[in-house]
Amino acid sequence: MKRFLIAVMSVALFVSGLINATPAGAAAPVYSDQAVRFVPPDGFDAVDVPAVDLTEQAHLATIAAYVHNRGKEDQLTILIMMRLFDGPLNDFEAVTENDLRTQIDGLFVSKKELTRLPNGMPGYWLKLAYGEGFDSMQQYVYATIDGRRGIAVSITGHLGVIDESKAKDALKNLAVVVYQ
Repeated sequence: MKRFLIAVMSVALFVSGLINATPAGAAAPVYSDQAVRFVPPDGFDAVDVPAVDLTEQAHLATIAAYVHNRGKEDQLTILIMMRLFDGPLNDFEAVTENDLRTQIDGLFVSKKELTRLPNGMPGYWLKLAYGEGFDSMQQYVYATIDGRRGIAVSITGHLGVIDESKAKDALKNLAVVVYQ
C-alpha cells in the first residue's frame, strides 16, 4: 500500500496543478540536512511534502519536491528521495532501479553509469523512460549513499522537454557527503 501511495504521490506532484508551492517570484527553499544539500534552480517552486520517518519506509520515500512550470506541458519535477541503506553504492543502484520499477509501470533504463555528483561524491547516473505517445516521460536520476541512507535525486519531464544536459544543469547544486 505504501508503494502505491508513493507512486501516486510522485505522479500527482508531476501532473497536478493544484499543489501548494512556493509563491511566484520567491526563491524555493534549499533542502539541507547533515549529509545532503540541494539548491533548486531558478524558476523551481518547492512543493509541500509530508514529513517521512525513514525507519518506517521499505522503499524510496519522497523527502522534498520542486516543480517548474506547474501544470504546463513543459513542466519539470525534481524529487529528493531517500531510504535507510548502509550497503555499498552498487547495491543501492540496484535497489533504486527496483524501487522505481515497482512505482512506475513500463520503466525502461536506457543508461546507467558510475559517475561523480557535482561535489565529487561517487554515484550512479540513470536515464529512464516510461509512458507512451504524448504521455512519454524522461527521467534522470543521481543515486548515491551517505553511509546511513540511500539518496536518489531525480528530474522528470515530458520526452523532448528534458535532455541529459538540461538535467545535469538542473541538478548541479546537489551535494552529498558522508553522514557524520
